[in-house]
Amino acid sequence: MKRANNVLMQFFPTPVAAAIVSIILILGSAARAQTPQLSLADLLVGLRSKKVSLPERNSILTEAIAQRGVTFSMNPEIVKELETTGASPALIDAIRQRTAASKSPEPVVKPVAAPVSIPAPPDFSFYQIRADQNAGKGEFSLALADYNKSLEMKGDNAAAYVGRGRAHYNLKSYDLSIKDFDKAIELDPKDSVAFLNRGSSFEKLGDSKKAIADYQKSADLDPANDTAKVNIKRLEDAAAVAAAAEAAKNVPPPPEFVNLGIVSAANATKMATPVYPVIAQKSQFEGRVVVDLELGENGDVLLAKAVSGHQMLRSSAEDAAKRSKFKPTTYNNRPVKAKAQIIYNFSLRAQR
Repeated sequence: MKRANNVLMQFFPTPVAAAIVSIILILGSAARAQTPQLSLADLLVGLRSKKVSLPERNSILTEAIAQRGVTFSMNPEIVKELETTGASPALIDAIRQRTAASKSPEPVVKPVAAPVSIPAPPDFSFYQIRADQNAGKGEFSLALADYNKSLEMKGDNAAAYVGRGRAHYNLKSYDLSIKDFDKAIELDPKDSVAFLNRGSSFEKLGDSKKAIADYQKSADLDPANDTAKVNIKRLEDAAAVAAAAEAAKNVPPPPEFVNLGIVSAANATKMATPVYPVIAQKSQFEGRVVVDLELGENGDVLLAKAVSGHQMLRSSAEDAAKRSKFKPTTYNNRPVKAKAQIIYNFSLRAQR
């Protein structure tokens, strides 16, 4: 052992060498009480130690075997077990050499190996916890692999289905995420979180109705779930906007002009009175003048054209029409242009 200590001090820093020596002392204490040789259990425990790296463990054990030998003979099963635990080819070769050298006619006293505590293999919760940790770090592919292992060991674990569904969601596999949330809800129909997550997946697939239904179920199961309530309002508002836009598409476009027929002062915000031309009065020209109008969207007179009546009265009628202003005309609550007629009555009696 002293020689091993000297070798360690040559090839490793003092703190590392000290840790290695400590491992050898701990692992070999029980065996040295009966024999200087190392048992298979000693080697397996030494290979599983986490105090130094695996290459360093192999180097330490190879040196120890060279000095102390082993208590067992090699066979294919032992070789496979050592390789699985991390034994290097050099370590296995050292064991073979020592077992070959130890074959002699002299009887060998085999010590009774002390019981070695072998850690239990990982269970479903180990993989689920590690999957949750990987998902929290954004490593969704790693999380997915561990959720698969967990569910292989325990297929009725609703929480693992929810976790795997989230991993699928973050990897944009929305159909697969919905299948996992379906299974989680089947196993636990009162899981508000599963409904919330399935709603998110339906929303990503463009199925707003199913998304709203799942958000509502989540809110019913957990009245404090504000996320579900916000999502419901957001989708319902979006649906209302879409419905209004669709309805607007079906409304026919307004006509270029709406025909108002004959208008009067009741239709006007300002009604100008025509001037009776003096020459027309002296010539005793009177009667009605009909003026065609084109009105703008704000009610302004864009065009006034007399279409009937005495020629000497028409110009005055057109001028009065142009100085008038009318109430805006609307079609389906939208302002539009309009056409109309206005009639002016020129009477000599009114002038007397």
